[in-house]
Amino acid sequence: MKASKFNIFPLTLLFLISSFVFKYNNLECQEVNPKAKVEVLNPYENVDWEKFEYVHSFSHQHGNRPPSFSASPETFWNMGYRHLPFSNYHPSTPAPLPEDFRKKYPDALWGPNAEQHSATGAGHFNVLDSYYSTGAPPILVPINYKKNKSSPFEYEFTGLNTYDSEKPWLSIYRLQLIISGKEGATLSLTAEGAQRVNSLTYELSQNSQIKDRQIPAKTTVIHIRADSDKVKIRFDFNPEEIDNLRVILRQGVHRPWQDAFKAALDGTLKDADGNPIEGLRFPDGGGITLNHTVGTLDYVLEKLNFDKRVLGIEIWNYRRTFGPKALMGFYKLWDEVLKTGTRCFGFFVKDHYVYATGRNVLLLPPSEGLSIQEREHNAAKAYRNGVFYGLIGALAVDENQQKVNPYDYSDFRFTKISLIKDNEGIPESIEVVVDGADKVKRPNIQIRFITDKGVSLVENNRSATYKLTKDENGKIVEKYARIEAFAYPSTYLQGKPLTTESFTSMNVQEISRLHDYRGGGYTETDLDRGQKAIITIVDMIFSQPIMFH
Repeated sequence: MKASKFNIFPLTLLFLISSFVFKYNNLECQEVNPKAKVEVLNPYENVDWEKFEYVHSFSHQHGNRPPSFSASPETFWNMGYRHLPFSNYHPSTPAPLPEDFRKKYPDALWGPNAEQHSATGAGHFNVLDSYYSTGAPPILVPINYKKNKSSPFEYEFTGLNTYDSEKPWLSIYRLQLIISGKEGATLSLTAEGAQRVNSLTYELSQNSQIKDRQIPAKTTVIHIRADSDKVKIRFDFNPEEIDNLRVILRQGVHRPWQDAFKAALDGTLKDADGNPIEGLRFPDGGGITLNHTVGTLDYVLEKLNFDKRVLGIEIWNYRRTFGPKALMGFYKLWDEVLKTGTRCFGFFVKDHYVYATGRNVLLLPPSEGLSIQEREHNAAKAYRNGVFYGLIGALAVDENQQKVNPYDYSDFRFTKISLIKDNEGIPESIEVVVDGADKVKRPNIQIRFITDKGVSLVENNRSATYKLTKDENGKIVEKYARIEAFAYPSTYLQGKPLTTESFTSMNVQEISRLHDYRGGGYTETDLDRGQKAIITIVDMIFSQPIMFH
């Protein structure tokens, strides 16, 4: 429309049209007020805090596919989860809830989901509520080496995907060799029907032939391209030097990340039975999460700006906590991204671990009268629109300090996150209320407001109001604001005082490590190598950011 056509509208009418809520980044939660010259992206804009339901969920959780994982859907149900979109790999395909579980728990919600890996130029990622399927079950070569130390050893893989120039990624495989032996020992590998490819580009290596290739006695991975549906491997070695040998063939995405993202979000492929193996289930729900990323700011921005359905990054991944080596890399990266004005949701997950910490809590419309598919659709939309918060819960223990159900479940929650506006609809402040803390075990509450200036306000109360800063033209200065809240005890380490002053001085990593005891059969984090893991005692919740442009 030409600018001259706008001139026929009165200025006041133009202001009214501009102030209507419209879609931005597929989120129906952005407002534009021309007087304030600000666009607001508030994930919680349409939440009815008195009526919406709190539904515990996970965006990246392995399980529900034997024999690799012993934890059943019922294990997670007993821990308080009601949305169960399990995500496995090898193969990276959705894992539907078993029919007997569905019958026993008819209110259980699900969504197709899988963790994807080995894309060119990208680390691990999940695609919530997508049918995207890659890979195949791993092939473990049957070698009873301790009983029969014979050389040479031969094995033929069958039924592989033969190289196709239009879909080359389907013929790429990961040959993993786990070898132990005397220092300096080697093993000779020859492969017929396959060639070696570069581990980063998956294109043929300069020396692609695999003939009498010397492999050291340690874990080695070789990426190969199957040029036939049968690939024969042969190992020659000195039985006196090699103690053990294991061979596993796996498969991942093995294509450029841009192509993988497109297939995951918009693909239309189906399998031989007509079941979808690409694309989102609902066009307005779900999306991609970047898992435990150690990439740079530019790496993350490239992925987030590729498509508005690339939702965000993991802020808490149990084994790596807020980032490897206690450096809070994930947590700091979140704020680095938000400072650029880029929308980025934060996800809190357990990953491979079951009795650990890290959840997403969805805020969903009342479920009464809705079908399971309608409720699952609402869950997918909540993830798309950022209508959830992260929870790192304290662990429940018995009198013997052994972990018990519901483990890290907590009712500590946000009961209000609201923008307070003036009579003209211009945001003035953010009001937050929390509730649900265990008043005996965790009687103390603290709320923190985080902006692009850092920790901008701390209140030791169950409610707090942050007044937005404005420049001389009335424009909001903050690029974003997000809220953290904590429910914590008055002591730690079995009696050491935990004062308001000492707690306020702690960062989130230090808070997440507060404990009375170690042990309880709890899986260790990277920070607990060589010793029993801590049993956490603080409830921590993290809102999604409210953005101001």
